[in-house]
Amino acid sequence: MKRNSKMNKLMVFVLTLIVMLAVTAAAMAKGSEEWKKAEGSYTWKESSQYNNGRLIIKPMEEDLFLFEFNVMRGSEKEDSSYDFSTAGIFFVEDNGTAEAEFEVDKKPVKLTFNLNGKTITVKQAGSMPADVSGAYEFTEKGYEVSEAAATAVLEGIAPVKTSLNNTNRPYRLVYAHEAIGGWFYDVRAINAPSNKLFARFLVAADLSAVYRNDDVKNPQLIYGSPAAMLATKKAPLLPEEEEEETPEPEGATEEKVEGKGDGAKENQFAISAVVNVEPAEPDIKVGESSKLVVTVPGNLKYKLSDLKSSASDKVSVDDKGTLTAKAEGTATISGKLTIDEASREFKVEVNAYVPKLECNALPAHVNVNEKLELAAYISGQEGEVKPQWSVSDGKIAEIKDGVLVGKGDGVVDVTAKNGEMTRTWKVAVGKAELPKPDGAKAGDDDDFDMLDILILGLPVVLIGGGIWMFMNRKKN
Repeated sequence: MKRNSKMNKLMVFVLTLIVMLAVTAAAMAKGSEEWKKAEGSYTWKESSQYNNGRLIIKPMEEDLFLFEFNVMRGSEKEDSSYDFSTAGIFFVEDNGTAEAEFEVDKKPVKLTFNLNGKTITVKQAGSMPADVSGAYEFTEKGYEVSEAAATAVLEGIAPVKTSLNNTNRPYRLVYAHEAIGGWFYDVRAINAPSNKLFARFLVAADLSAVYRNDDVKNPQLIYGSPAAMLATKKAPLLPEEEEEETPEPEGATEEKVEGKGDGAKENQFAISAVVNVEPAEPDIKVGESSKLVVTVPGNLKYKLSDLKSSASDKVSVDDKGTLTAKAEGTATISGKLTIDEASREFKVEVNAYVPKLECNALPAHVNVNEKLELAAYISGQEGEVKPQWSVSDGKIAEIKDGVLVGKGDGVVDVTAKNGEMTRTWKVAVGKAELPKPDGAKAGDDDDFDMLDILILGLPVVLIGGGIWMFMNRKKN
């Protein structure tokens, strides 16, 4: 009997323990999940002109979260203020409360975070240049991060991936002031006693991805995804170029191939301001080849696939990104760019051309005694050329030292010869006019005659038909 009683008590104890563990796990999971929904920007409720604050929250691995405070403190009376920023990692406890412990100026600081709906209440224990205690209300899902967050985010990644472990402590994290490709912070981990670099990282501007980059040649993704980088239209870490102001008038009320390096500017062929795909030469001479080039910050590995041309008879593309111009015309090259399982489709235009002598300054008509300086170039090439100029009739026009002069009424052929290239244009001088293209006059006259017949004949037919119907009806 006693034995059965002990067994019953043991079973009750085990069941109670299981229930408690389940409740604890559920509470912990619930707290963590609620915090994950809380990602975004928060504004200090007591913000004013001289005192305000902003808090950002970003989920990391497991139950770790990144926080960053950007606050301003000052006095209206003294008309002065100062800024303070700090960032770190907090861990969500079983009850949903989050705590972060760190040092500021070698003094311990503890922050406690409580989430209640759209409000986060912060309590500070310890001294910092500014007290961040208070209630912060949710503002928006997005946020901007600083260099402080770029270093703090590394503490939220497993030490086995970062090497930020007890073996290398104490260490310090530093970042380069110049961004890589306008997208990555270059963060380095240095062992404090030896002052030796033991790890190097690329941290995305929006903290969406972190790469281990020790040898600067083969970055390895250790957190997040480059998907946001592929979709970004503007590099946030590049300094904005100052645009020249245009004065208003008075009274006026977008298989691996070779890369091009970091920091390429956005152009008409860009996937985005951060990652670009474009032809090395947008204009390719018929019979010659070029390549697609890719600009990716940080020397990240990438792959081009599904390459197609909308007009392979004009410009073809192979699976290595080689473009070959076959006939004069334009083709759209499409494909897919992939970086660490994240992909983005792209399209670029390529023009195939046959070199020709061009003279944009040559009009279809010049007046008698009018002088016109001629300038020629070859399409697809930079700079002007100096061909041999000639005219078909020296009585109508002449060319001296590259200047065309009208002399009499008539139509003349102006010819330019440069090496094996020859090009002729017709120019009307004085009262003369250029003849219409073959077939244009006949077609125009036929259209005019048909129109005349319709205009003149239709009323006659209608009137005559009406009279005939009237007379016939009267007769009947």
